[in-house]
Amino acid sequence: MSSLSLIIFLPILAALFLFLKRLNITVVKVIYMLVTFTVLYLSLELYINFDPEASMQFVVLHPWISEYGINYHVGVDGVSLGIVMMNAILMPLVAIALYKQRDKKGYWINLLFVQGGVMGAALSLDLMLFYLFWEIMLLPIFFMIGLFGYGKKNFIAMKFNIYTILGSLMMLISILYIAVAYKEQFGSYSFALDELKDLRLSSGESLLVFGGFMLAFAIKIPIFPFHTWLSDTYRSAPTGIVIVMSSLMAKLGTYAIWRFLFTMFSETSHEVAPYFIGLGLFGLIYFGISAMSQTHLKRMFALSSASHLSLIVVGFFIYDIYGLIGSSYLIVSHALSSAAIFLMAGMLYERTDTYSIAMLGGIARIAPKFALFFAFFSLSIVGIPLTSGFVAEVLIILGAFHYNIYVGFIAATSILIAMMFMFRMISRVLYGELRDATAGFEDLRMHELFALVPLALLILAMGIFPNYFIQKIEPTASSYTSQKEAPSYDK
Repeated sequence: MSSLSLIIFLPILAALFLFLKRLNITVVKVIYMLVTFTVLYLSLELYINFDPEASMQFVVLHPWISEYGINYHVGVDGVSLGIVMMNAILMPLVAIALYKQRDKKGYWINLLFVQGGVMGAALSLDLMLFYLFWEIMLLPIFFMIGLFGYGKKNFIAMKFNIYTILGSLMMLISILYIAVAYKEQFGSYSFALDELKDLRLSSGESLLVFGGFMLAFAIKIPIFPFHTWLSDTYRSAPTGIVIVMSSLMAKLGTYAIWRFLFTMFSETSHEVAPYFIGLGLFGLIYFGISAMSQTHLKRMFALSSASHLSLIVVGFFIYDIYGLIGSSYLIVSHALSSAAIFLMAGMLYERTDTYSIAMLGGIARIAPKFALFFAFFSLSIVGIPLTSGFVAEVLIILGAFHYNIYVGFIAATSILIAMMFMFRMISRVLYGELRDATAGFEDLRMHELFALVPLALLILAMGIFPNYFIQKIEPTASSYTSQKEAPSYDK
């Protein structure tokens, strides 16, 4: 079995095994750790052997449902490699941080299903295969919110499910439509991405099919105005699933825009680009201002995440090499920072039993290590210098100025909004007087440090030595633009 297939199916097969066997929760956690660290090892091997100058690599193609042109077709390029790596890195670190908090077998089984689904969706080069893994990724999230969430978890799980089903249904209709259209033009069905890019549709057909795909991706990201599920879902979901939604699921939505829409509907993507740039800029400001007014810590981070995802969308649709590389870099950078800060929010809730910012304060006095990491990850989200977020945001803003000076100005100004609410939150949570909820606050434990330190080091490494990572992305980005020179950003 190829390394890509192992990366995809090892977590899924392990989840099925754990589901069918009655095992002690300790054994379940050990198997989870073994599987996720094996996936991490295989992914690191993939990253080391990846040739930046080549196109799609490690391709596996096997006939599946040949009569309808459906194949098991997977491969990796510079952009999907980032999704694979952040998935492989985050899943074992989540277990290290949460292994003392979660003693339900279903929690770990569902996380394994999610990991396999995300890997499969990121590596799929066949649209029907992509759709299959897209659904495998989403169903465990629905179950985990309903089983392990907080508050009105059943209502919120159903609301999230309705949103995702609507988007997935529109995408499925679009996939079937272009497969039938391909048969009419070429005489056989096909769901292969490299073949479907040769399909010719009328402008009206192309716009409708593009819209079907974009609706599914916009809900997952989410883009304004498809965000109404966001804050309540993040507020009610358990920590592991919040990390999956913010760091993996949302980023996969932005990645899919590049992989599928820019490949199959290049002309349509260029035509509608100004509208999505406008939506992205509006989302930057709207989500940023909304985050400033929040009193619930997880909702504030959720809206902050949506603001940065809007910036990623802007970076993609300006079709500038700086924007494309910056957005791809921000996908990974923000995934690491948001995973870390949501982990720390979960640790904070475990110690204080509250997410209310008004009930927190004075933590830096009695838990200096917690305060240091909390402040670092919060500021890395908004892109302070020497962090990966700073590199990504500078590249996107440079690309935005190349596209249009007003777009660049708005994108740059919106970063200031994020800094304002983040500094305000840090001052209220970490400083000031101790409150009843924080009076006995415990500093970071050893296993929590083991989870957070690698994330902090990677964020710093990507911020100080960005060219090492950018060289994996640049050739793929160059193929989508007329510019062939990669940005140099050595510090």
